[in-house]
Amino acid sequence: MRKAAGREDEVVAGGRQSAMRQEELAGRWRELAEEVWLGVAEWRAAHPKATFAEIERVVDERMAGIRGRVLADVAMASATSDMAEMAKEERPRCQACGGELEPRGQQTREVMTLRGDEVALRRS
Repeated sequence: MRKAAGREDEVVAGGRQSAMRQEELAGRWRELAEEVWLGVAEWRAAHPKATFAEIERVVDERMAGIRGRVLADVAMASATSDMAEMAKEERPRCQACGGELEPRGQQTREVMTLRGDEVALRRS
């Protein structure tokens, strides 16, 4: 746990909040996984003669959605997702010049996964 002057209570509360957030995410991921499995089962029932390659394509397509959601959720759980909450000395530096970065609000950007899917991240 990081300590900043005058923020000890916030850090402790943030630890509890983090555990609650993890439970919330785990619940959402379980729901998404259940939707994927049910969707695959329904598709399979409607396509009893599907080839292995067809089944693989459908499973991959449906798993891509949950994969993207998990990637976004884990990335957003990072302490660096909101620079305004970070102590100035803990903030990342500009990769080009090494200068200090200043928070300028939240922005959404699209990030490409290794699979080639786009994931939207809203962070500073």
